[in-house]
Amino acid sequence: MRSLMLILVCALSVSARCVKKSVASTKSNVVQKAGANKVSSQAGPGRKLLEDSSTGSGEFPSLTNTTTTTDQQGPSDQSSESSDQSSGSSDTSSTDQTSHTSNDDSNKDKSNTKDPVPSGMPSSGPGDTSSTGDNDKGQDASSTETSSTSSGDSSSTSSSTNTSSSSGGGGSGSCGAMKNVCFNGGMNPSMFDKMESASHWITFGLDIPGGSPSPRAKQAHIPMMAFEKHVNDTVKLVNGPDAPEWVLTFNEPDYSYMGWTPTMDGKTAAAAIAPLLAQPGSKTKYVAPATADPNHPFLEEFFAACNCKDFFSAYNVHSYNPDSAATIKAMDEYHGKWNDKPLWITELAPGGGCGKSPETVGKFFKDMFKFAKNSGYVDKVFWNTGNQIDAKDSNVCDSWLVDGSGNPGPLMEKFNAIDCS
Repeated sequence: MRSLMLILVCALSVSARCVKKSVASTKSNVVQKAGANKVSSQAGPGRKLLEDSSTGSGEFPSLTNTTTTTDQQGPSDQSSESSDQSSGSSDTSSTDQTSHTSNDDSNKDKSNTKDPVPSGMPSSGPGDTSSTGDNDKGQDASSTETSSTSSGDSSSTSSSTNTSSSSGGGGSGSCGAMKNVCFNGGMNPSMFDKMESASHWITFGLDIPGGSPSPRAKQAHIPMMAFEKHVNDTVKLVNGPDAPEWVLTFNEPDYSYMGWTPTMDGKTAAAAIAPLLAQPGSKTKYVAPATADPNHPFLEEFFAACNCKDFFSAYNVHSYNPDSAATIKAMDEYHGKWNDKPLWITELAPGGGCGKSPETVGKFFKDMFKFAKNSGYVDKVFWNTGNQIDAKDSNVCDSWLVDGSGNPGPLMEKFNAIDCS
């Protein structure tokens, strides 16, 4: 009997050990499978989001996985998952300066040559009005353009010393605030309303010329202190209740407009602008003078005499070269010399004579706006001219967008279609 009982106890003991071993084996297999399939979900307390502080964009390109899975099987049985970092894009677009070259050296800086009738300025005058009063100039709804770099983006933006866009402003499509219009004498602000894709417009004075501007045209106008006689009125404007965001300063002071304004050298211009330097207002930013000849030493003389280079937030240039490649080269060269601020091209058209087809002109401004958008240093381009003028000016005879009655010309549709890409 005792022998039978011993045999039964032994059998039960062996069975218990087999069951325990089977359970332990099954649990071990589950742990091993969990370890082989590491956690990849962003959910869970161990998934930390790292903000890319180099861009300050608020995006989270880098994900660090610190989740650990532990299943204890006794003192010596522990399965742990190592930290797994899934990095986002570490690629940032380079800012190499794009080099633009032209095989036609004879075309270099043709914009330096002026016709008997000044570029962009009709013989009848610019529609100048020197009295500003308290007219509402409207605020330029400015928004700084920023360029964000995303994963897989291999585009490079040309840049130099200071290429941040400071002008901003409204705009349309991919051009943003890049696409703008310059008008000459005889314009009516209703003409700007037909240029639906343009951001801003200028003439050659502080006031909006004849006609009642729409709210859009009123807001989009940028005043110009074109001549010495405008300085005192500019001081009143920028210190008044309707101070504009931007004011352009002296227009082609190195050029004599057939007797109706004196040519100023750098020292004369420095003395003329002194009242504005003393009372610049608190809301307005200023664009440096634009010379007729981009290589003229006026700016060097002017800045040396007024000690006011830092007063300006952007440089300014005019160009009337019929060849877009040569124009781009000239803009790069100008920026190479004046590169601590963004650049505004406030007069641009394919000069060099009349008779160019709308297709030729359309290709020119498409090339130029695309260049400007991708340059990294051009903030605004003003196409000249918005309105047709009868002044036999070979710089703008083929570039007008509306005729004298405000009817769209053959270039209007092409201009509105430019997307700067």
